[in-house]
Amino acid sequence: MKRILLIITLIFNVGFNFINAQETLNCDLETYELLKSLSDSKLANGKVLLFTNTHQDLAWIDEPEKCKIYRDTLWLTPFLDRLRSEPEFKMDIEQVSIVRDYFERQPGKKEEFIKFLSEGRIAIGGAYNSPYEEMYSGESLARQFYLGKKWMEDNLNGYQPTTYFNVDVPGRTAQMPQLVKKAGIDNFLISRHLKGYYNWQALDGSKVRVYSPGHHYMDFYNLLGMEDADAIKKMAKDAVSWYEIYNDNVVDKAIMPVMLNYEFIWDQEPVQNCGPFMKKWNSIRYIKTEGKKRIAVKLPNIIYGTADEFFNKGNETTEVKQTIKGERPNAWIYIHGASHQKTLKASREGDILLTQAEKFATANALIDGSFKRYPENDLQSAWLAKIYPDHGFGGKGGDITDNLFLQKYLFSQLEASKVLDKSLREIAGKINFDKNEGTPIVVFNSLSWERTDPVDFEVKFEQKELKGVSLYDDQNNEVPIQLLESSRFDDGSLKYLKARFLAKELPSIGYRTYYLKSNDSQIVANKDLNSGKLIENDFYRITFANGGVSSIYDKELKVELIDDSKFKAGEVFEMNSVGTGAGEFSLVQQPDTTFFEQLGTGTTHWVIDKKGPVFTSVKMRQKMKEAVVEMEVIIYNEIKKIDFKIDLKNWDGVLYREFRMAMPLNMENGKVTYEVPFGAVTVGEDEHKGNGGEMYNSPVKDIRPRGIANWISASNEVYGVTLSSSVVTADYIDPTDTLSKKTILQTILLASRRSCHNEGNEYLQTGSHQFNFSLTSHKPGWKNGQRFGVEANERLHSISDPETYKTAELSEKLSFFKTDKDNVVISTIKKAEDDHSVVIRAYETDGDDVDVAISMFKPITKAFLTNLIEQPKREIKIEKQKIELNLGNNSIETIKVE
Repeated sequence: MKRILLIITLIFNVGFNFINAQETLNCDLETYELLKSLSDSKLANGKVLLFTNTHQDLAWIDEPEKCKIYRDTLWLTPFLDRLRSEPEFKMDIEQVSIVRDYFERQPGKKEEFIKFLSEGRIAIGGAYNSPYEEMYSGESLARQFYLGKKWMEDNLNGYQPTTYFNVDVPGRTAQMPQLVKKAGIDNFLISRHLKGYYNWQALDGSKVRVYSPGHHYMDFYNLLGMEDADAIKKMAKDAVSWYEIYNDNVVDKAIMPVMLNYEFIWDQEPVQNCGPFMKKWNSIRYIKTEGKKRIAVKLPNIIYGTADEFFNKGNETTEVKQTIKGERPNAWIYIHGASHQKTLKASREGDILLTQAEKFATANALIDGSFKRYPENDLQSAWLAKIYPDHGFGGKGGDITDNLFLQKYLFSQLEASKVLDKSLREIAGKINFDKNEGTPIVVFNSLSWERTDPVDFEVKFEQKELKGVSLYDDQNNEVPIQLLESSRFDDGSLKYLKARFLAKELPSIGYRTYYLKSNDSQIVANKDLNSGKLIENDFYRITFANGGVSSIYDKELKVELIDDSKFKAGEVFEMNSVGTGAGEFSLVQQPDTTFFEQLGTGTTHWVIDKKGPVFTSVKMRQKMKEAVVEMEVIIYNEIKKIDFKIDLKNWDGVLYREFRMAMPLNMENGKVTYEVPFGAVTVGEDEHKGNGGEMYNSPVKDIRPRGIANWISASNEVYGVTLSSSVVTADYIDPTDTLSKKTILQTILLASRRSCHNEGNEYLQTGSHQFNFSLTSHKPGWKNGQRFGVEANERLHSISDPETYKTAELSEKLSFFKTDKDNVVISTIKKAEDDHSVVIRAYETDGDDVDVAISMFKPITKAFLTNLIEQPKREIKIEKQKIELNLGNNSIETIKVE
């Protein structure tokens, strides 16, 4: 009997010690107090939701195609196996491009994948990829959700994502929350920003909920790499910090989030430790430490979840009180624009061409009364290529990645150009010209307001057809033209002509016809090789000097625009620029004067190249140490516009150099504003207040240079200046003297930095580069120059002597679509995605609520306000050929018209 009792006692003691070992945590005093506090909190009965993801740029850890293989073999296929074998496991996928790439490699997995989606065990981010948001136009950002959220609804059994992931980019453009919200997505998941759970508000007041683990998405990965005692302490600190701030709603089961996000190139031991750590944490029942008694604790179990699941439950347990509003300028601004100049130039030109192509392809279909020939597939392919490049420029194999991104943009640009050209020619062919009036020249305006701008046209002639030409508008008023290029037959008759004229009062999203008539007097190219020192017209008196323009005197405003004490207007200067395209830093790495050169220290020979009834152009060519600068300044006779065309030729490609163009204004502490997607941001007013959190701890308002869309503007109480730009990065503070109060607008032409990947490529950009800028001055305030800034980049198109349809009935001048309010812009017009309706997207620019009427040239039977991806919300008022609606301040609205 004693033997039996001894055996029972031994078994009991072994069992007790086993349980004690499994359930009692020996820890230091700090951990003890943290876990005790957690056990006494509202979170004790809740859960820690762990959402598991692998962050991977399209190509950063390796070349693009290799990354597709890694995502298949190291991530998605093994994770699908886990979903199959571990009923409790769940996973997130940040973006749709990853899913689409996977289905191309593994089409047989799609059905099972959809099954896990429907069970809530897979969640996918709502955007096509994770871009630098300021890198794209508003419409390109909108297509992130067409090719993301809408594609999933159409192709993944109606799947409805609720979260937008963009964890790797330290930048947010001001209107992104509105785009996300109006696409039907309520949540942001980011990092490299303030840690916590809060709202982000767009310019119009739209809000989305945000979760950020803090500076880096690898926060929990780092925890899993710690020794057990340190990891448990860190987990306890995070949990206590969470419940002290959040979980303020009284519910039975509170939650907190953790995100295991990692990359394949990192050490995988922390990832493999996830299961053991969860088991260890979840097994803690008692805690003890030296000098304290052993106590029972109840801790929230860590379970697998998804980001969507967290946000849904988080809304129940936490009332979100903090709201962030406005722009968070991209701290990695050098990664794309300045260090990939030709690539981003193609991107921005594609942004413009695609919306032009959509507008006129839609108008052409409406003229035909059918969308049968609408180039839907061509446009969709072009948009897919246009938004394909994400935030992963450079990296390992970066030369291949960067070239792929460039080729995607060039393809998009080419496809858009083909669609646009075909649409314009077909529309021109349907105009009922009076051929007795001469050769028709049709000029198309893609912007949603009436405008007057220069336009070029080209015509070929038969021999003996005519010796000279004159141009007349549709009201038979003669229009001055200026020759750009020409050739003649042996008998002196014109063979080819390229000329420029000022097209006036062009209808909104429409066209106007001009006629080229025979004139016996020959047009000659007015070439004046005399030195250009002073050019004057009704608007400006312009003085040229070494390096650039030393004076621009505005005759209307009676003010000198330029302060030439350090730089000239249009002057190119070069600096030392050590840094990477992206990286882990608080503020943008600034250039310095360790190396410095400016054109004005040399002798500049300005020559009048062309002078005529439309414009005067003045040119120069000057050698710098590492490149040659050619500049042309064009002054127009009848409009208040000065063009600066700069060719940077024979650039040696020296590492760590930067070229800028200066526009030194005669103002101190000017108020600077620049265009962003679907809006404008004023420096020091419209950014997120405070800092970016942790490593990004400098004030957000101090981040510079900035990513801009079409223009940047500066004003004081006397005047304003707007500068349009073909480059996407600009500055406004003197980089050689940051304490100076002078306002110097600068466009950053290029920078030869390198990838921050330790095996990454250098961004040398050796060779020649072309840039275009336009300047105007106006009364104070950016609103007085914003249309100019857009017009300068969105050029007019002309069709000369089109082939005419026999049934041509269109009038010589026509607006297809227009608005009756100056502060409402139509960003695009397109065929609806799911039927043959017309979709119009419009936005308010000035921050004012407005009742607007949008007119079109065809009768309307019904109109609906929709969300961003064209799903109807409510019917809106129409009147014959007019839509009437209220557009809120800074709002972006999508309208579907039948």
